[in-house]
Amino acid sequence: MQLLKDLFRKKTIGGICLVILILFLLVAIFADVIAPTPMVDGNLPMDVRAGLQKPFENPAHLLGTDRLGMDLLSYMIYGARTSVILCVCCTLLSTVLSLVIGVLSAVIGGWFDLIVQRIVDAFGCIPQMLLLLIMMAMMGNGIPQMIIALAVPSGIAGSRMVRSSAISVKDSGYCDNSDLLGGNVLWKAFKHVVPNIMPLIIISAAGSLGGVVMMEASMNFLGYGVAPGTPSWGALITGQGRELLFTAPWLCIVPGIAIALLTFCSSMFGDAIRDLLDPRLKGGVGSYNTKKLNKVLARLSRPSEAAAAEDVA
Repeated sequence: MQLLKDLFRKKTIGGICLVILILFLLVAIFADVIAPTPMVDGNLPMDVRAGLQKPFENPAHLLGTDRLGMDLLSYMIYGARTSVILCVCCTLLSTVLSLVIGVLSAVIGGWFDLIVQRIVDAFGCIPQMLLLLIMMAMMGNGIPQMIIALAVPSGIAGSRMVRSSAISVKDSGYCDNSDLLGGNVLWKAFKHVVPNIMPLIIISAAGSLGGVVMMEASMNFLGYGVAPGTPSWGALITGQGRELLFTAPWLCIVPGIAIALLTFCSSMFGDAIRDLLDPRLKGGVGSYNTKKLNKVLARLSRPSEAAAAEDVA
């Protein structure tokens, strides 16, 4: 609760972005209630007579339709469900994967750490887009396949940062005392290491939300996105939006604005959470801000200056 109060009081933009993200989530959850045209058997009804009708001219289709006559506003609302599912599931899966690999590698150490880090290095040598294309080509199109393809490489790559933070916590005194008291590896990892690196985990998870939406749009552009017929902002841009860019530009503009807004809000929210949770950004002596450090140094230098003045007198 205190974190939310600090978010809206100290980081107003981050608080506003959190509200927008919650609105996206509510739209995704209640899409069947909000959408003007509900889906029937997994597909939106088509009105061929509407065609590529210009938006704002027909009250029945406020944002216009695509060339098949599907209502664009309803498509965008159901597309939010796809984007939110991808964002949440990919972020949770990649975060858990990074946490497990990084913490266990740091706590166990030895040969286990050596083997795990060489595997992480091997994944890091492969370009991420190439790895995504290979995985999607093997598994096929679909939301579950995209979640796995986006989350697994991201989780493996992010484990290195978690490992470095976990090593610094593992070498602290209370972790050594846990060994003396008979604590095993799992107790040491999840009782002492994980709670102390949780702010880093939260910051990393919040900052990665926008990247998932961008990667989903990129994969749809290359033809390895969601299954055909599934409402998706990226699929709308790379499909009819690209083909009808000059005839019906709103098919690109509307989902493009939604993707940009979701990416911007998630990035700003992640930056705000980082500023609030990172102790080096709170104004202490060890912070990035050197104002307080300069004050401490000035206070320490005053006695020496007074003593030097007495010697001169």
